[in-house]
Amino acid sequence: MAGIRAETPITVAPRLRNVPSFDGVRGVGVLMVIAVHAAPLKLESFSSILDVFLALSAFLVTTLLLEEGQRSGTVSVRRFLTKRAWRLLPALYVTLAVVTAVAAVLFAVAGDEVDLQGFTFGGFVTREILPAGLYVYNLVNPLGYPTQGVALYQMWSLSLEQQFYVLIAFLALLMVTRRWITQMAVLMAVLAVGIQVARATGHFGPLNLWLQRPDALMLGVVAAVINSRIPETPTERQRRAYTVGAWVGAAAIVVLMTLSIAPLQKFGYPYVPFLPEVDETLSAQQAFEVAMAELSTGNFWVKWAFTITNWAMVPVLICMVRSPRWLPGRALTVRPIRAVGRMSYSLYLIHTLPILLFVLPIPDGNLPARVLVAWITAFVFAWPLYQFVEKRSMARKDRVDTPKVAAA
Repeated sequence: MAGIRAETPITVAPRLRNVPSFDGVRGVGVLMVIAVHAAPLKLESFSSILDVFLALSAFLVTTLLLEEGQRSGTVSVRRFLTKRAWRLLPALYVTLAVVTAVAAVLFAVAGDEVDLQGFTFGGFVTREILPAGLYVYNLVNPLGYPTQGVALYQMWSLSLEQQFYVLIAFLALLMVTRRWITQMAVLMAVLAVGIQVARATGHFGPLNLWLQRPDALMLGVVAAVINSRIPETPTERQRRAYTVGAWVGAAAIVVLMTLSIAPLQKFGYPYVPFLPEVDETLSAQQAFEVAMAELSTGNFWVKWAFTITNWAMVPVLICMVRSPRWLPGRALTVRPIRAVGRMSYSLYLIHTLPILLFVLPIPDGNLPARVLVAWITAFVFAWPLYQFVEKRSMARKDRVDTPKVAAA
């Protein structure tokens, strides 16, 4: 009818299909995570790969929810959370069962000599296993001093991510039904900036939450909303903007990931301390207080590098989706890298167990050996988890959206 303005579409972007380079990002990323956990004081700035993971995850989830809203006019929170549960929980709980069994054997054989910060077996289950299974690990074991995980420390990021999944499902419902899409993106950007300003001044929030980088998830949402506003056939100006931005962003991420790598110092490469060094003789609480005092005045990598990485990922994600022939994206589509990417969840879940068992006995100075053993043992442990648990749960997740056929 003339004079009545049509509602703005939820998304004008093309439907998001398989993006091969995303598997490549996961493949390279999980290898970097395993490496930094195998040599935590040598490869510290590799830790920003988790910001890449978080931004990618939020981008995908938000895009898929917006597409659902475009098709149906609403978002099924129940179906979304059911799919997430089938995708994530079976492999997680099998991992926790394996870790619990190994811990039980170690405590039974070694008794008090097990180096788990004085935990009893019951304390280990209460402090490590249960929080991981309930997705509250990052709240019980905040990242960094004075309390942190000792055996399942990778679970902090998975807990943060799953907490965000629940939140974004309800936010997406508002975005779709109320058409608050742009407003939500602006809110996420403002919150991210607030977190980043606090981190830049050495303030890491309650339970060190700003060190856990929820701003990466928020900017993943921002990237998804921006992508939803770029039409299927972008203008030349739009294409140039996200392509140039992606090149600049990718270069910035690579540089940042190498700025706090201790072994590169001997070659004259620029180096920025990751965190203040603390006296190992201090208690955890004393070390935390000393580190916080130094962070407020010194130049340390954690204060600003995560922030740049998170903003750099916005154009990178858009370009990877919209320009499949973008050179860095194409480089990530090599088959072996993508194969590792498809196993990345299982690898991420299980890799700290073989590190504790086989890598920690290797001297700290033998970096190549520690990383190589960590990679090999992680694949040995992850392969059966991926083949017999994760692949089957993914198939079950895919059937959640399959319409049931009435019996004849």
